Amino acid sequence: MKNRTKIIIVVVSVLIIVILSLRNCSCNPTKTNDKPIVSSNNYLLTNPPLPELDIPYQKFEIDPSQPNVLFSKMGAKINIPSDAFLDKDGNVIKGKVEVSFREFYNPLDSYLAGIPMNYNDNGVDKVLESGGMVELTAKSNKDELFVNPNSKIKVDLFSWTKSKDFNLYDLDKTSGKWIEKGKDAISISNIAKELNALPPIPSEPKVATPASFGIVDDTKMYPEIEEYKNVRFEPIDIETCKISDAQEMKVKPLKNGVFEVTSIIKYGTFRKENKCLCYLAFEEGKDYTNALKIYQKKYAKLLKERKVLSDKVKFEWDKYYGIVNAYKKLEIKELSGEEKIIRTLTINNFGFVNCDYPTSYPSGGEINPIYVDENGKPIVLNNVVLVEKNTNALFRYSATVKYNPSSNNLLWGLTNDHKIAFIKNADFQTLKNSTSKQKVHMHIHNGKVTTYEDILEVLF
Repeated sequence: MKNRTKIIIVVVSVLIIVILSLRNCSCNPTKTNDKPIVSSNNYLLTNPPLPELDIPYQKFEIDPSQPNVLFSKMGAKINIPSDAFLDKDGNVIKGKVEVSFREFYNPLDSYLAGIPMNYNDNGVDKVLESGGMVELTAKSNKDELFVNPNSKIKVDLFSWTKSKDFNLYDLDKTSGKWIEKGKDAISISNIAKELNALPPIPSEPKVATPASFGIVDDTKMYPEIEEYKNVRFEPIDIETCKISDAQEMKVKPLKNGVFEVTSIIKYGTFRKENKCLCYLAFEEGKDYTNALKIYQKKYAKLLKERKVLSDKVKFEWDKYYGIVNAYKKLEIKELSGEEKIIRTLTINNFGFVNCDYPTSYPSGGEINPIYVDENGKPIVLNNVVLVEKNTNALFRYSATVKYNPSSNNLLWGLTNDHKIAFIKNADFQTLKNSTSKQKVHMHIHNGKVTTYEDILEVLF
């Protein structure tokens, strides 16, 4: 009986404590934190195989309290809204911020930076084929900063594909895994379209051609025609221009240096009008030279402003042609350069952001290699990778190499003394498609490789 009494007393005591705790909680509600939550941003240890040739960063110092637009050396456009950076406690940064940025356009870039491109797709090992990748980080007073989810940065990046099958991925710096983050945006343009979209200006005088014509008022009844007596009219489209001698001529100035010339034929009650859109034209020589001087003086300010804008458009296209030529050299994709493809990447977390498509490892061919030099002496290869031409993907291998015999293949790695060893597509044709061990004679580059261009020259 005494034991039961003790148990009852203990239970009642516990209940009293719980009730008092609940009362205390109801009297002191928990304070809510309105600041955005930031997560740890531990640095991922990438593994550049040749640290001295790692892709360099471009650094910018900005005032984060106002919008900033930054341009990389390779042509990427970084659109930073105001208040885009948070400290580790979720506070908006107002002081100076140092932004570090670099971009990756091809498998060689990914290789030199040592970026892991493997991806597990529902239990299947794949590789991310890149449509454009960047790394962006930020610091203030040497402290790491974080993305403000309410004011995200966007990066416009040149791309080799306009496929909509690509997704955005962030590289998780704790796990080293790529995390899908939705879709990017794609825009496509050409240089003619961009130049035509600039604010219009009147066309400069044209040199008269055999298609041009003049108008004269023999009746002296239309004095407004007199001002065009030393001018010729150049049809914009000769096929639609049916101007002929007529009883009456009208000239109507339109916009941007275009004139509408109308010839009117009248016989009794019969009336017929023919219209022709034209530019002003002048006979080559003194007439044209004088007309051009008048035009340049009249529109000097407008012409200067237009040249600044058109030079900027052409400068951006020159950058794009540089990227296209690099793609062509690596044979990543057949590009004409006539279209500019830009993918807009949203920065959800600072670090690596990739526009990718998970692609399967090559199949159809297999080699179990014993690597030897051209003299048959065994060598050890590290950081072995395979690239298929016309595919922007990097396949890493540590043992058996799988490949597609129908593709144009390039395999390379580094010897223990950091020399580049490689075989190209012609060498693949001499190998046996077999799971058995076989010697693979590697070409070893014995010269110095000190620049990015050196490696391009050796491999591509």
